[in-house]
Amino acid sequence: MFGSQRPEYTGKLRWPRLGQDVAIVLWPSFIVASVATMICFAFLDPLLIGNDDYPPPGFTTRMTGYAVGFFFYWLISALSSLLTLYLVRTAHPDTPGEDQADDGERSGE
Repeated sequence: MFGSQRPEYTGKLRWPRLGQDVAIVLWPSFIVASVATMICFAFLDPLLIGNDDYPPPGFTTRMTGYAVGFFFYWLISALSSLLTLYLVRTAHPDTPGEDQADDGERSGE
């Protein structure tokens, strides 16, 4: 039990790119959707959504309304995270401007 040798962790665990992208999009959007659902339904009763205080056919119970609201917020925040990920991954690298190149040349003198 105590004498067993485990390989030492080198800190080089690499996720596949797709796994990273899915985690980057879904986890923050899940947290945002959870908070948005709590805030929204703290002030709004899902059964009272609709005309003349009759719930829409899909909202027959409060739990259904909470679930629909949560997945709506999750979808919206996931789209936001996906757009952010797309913009970060497709950004062009900064090219050094004239000011940066001049500073590097002057410090070498």
